[in-house]
Amino acid sequence: MKNAVIFSVLLVISSCACISSDSNPTTLKDGILTVGVFKYVPPAVYEENGELKGYEVELISEIAERMDLKVEYKEYMFSDLLNAVANNEVDCAISDIAVTPEREKIVSFSRAYSKTDIILVIPKDSNIEKLTDIIGQKVGVTAGTIDDDKSSELLKSIDFQVCRYATHDELYDALESGNVDAIISEENNFESVQNSSINYLDEPIATVYCGIAVNKDNKELRSKINDIILELEQEGYFNQ
Repeated sequence: MKNAVIFSVLLVISSCACISSDSNPTTLKDGILTVGVFKYVPPAVYEENGELKGYEVELISEIAERMDLKVEYKEYMFSDLLNAVANNEVDCAISDIAVTPEREKIVSFSRAYSKTDIILVIPKDSNIEKLTDIIGQKVGVTAGTIDDDKSSELLKSIDFQVCRYATHDELYDALESGNVDAIISEENNFESVQNSSINYLDEPIATVYCGIAVNKDNKELRSKINDIILELEQEGYFNQ
């Protein structure tokens, strides 16, 4: 999985992690795993030549295959993803979704399988050298993401203007064009951007862990997904 920081889950499971041969968990459509996606979070999920790609697309495809299900995607803006899961519009959702206590009030999450740092991205010629230098500056975020959440937390102690954008592409374009002075982004997203004119502060704002969002009432599906993620971990899938 290119450009993603994948970690080994530390929990040691003493029992057998093999997937049982019992019936598949309940899904909205027979034989289909309906997956909500926000297609603007490379390298986890992105579109190329009309096709969804990314390491989370590969992961959910592998999970569905091991459950003898086909994948059907439904596209959403990121801010609508969790509500889509909670309202049973989809079986689950991917797209670099960070696990937070607030989000766990809305949906359940699978075992975490990746982590990334939240960082402040700046032009290379910027005078911003530390986080408090954004006082009075315009700082961009992608609306509804964990980066947006972190900007709200920072506003409690630092006075700056938040500028929200619909996608990561628009966010990085705003920084390059000078419409904002800095942006809050995830490091794996930054690494997927080929732009030598930007940099980021060495000190991360936070570290987050990502998982697959599942409806809180569909415990069977979450359990099956967790079993498969553990199985993949033991096979070395996340070390590729």
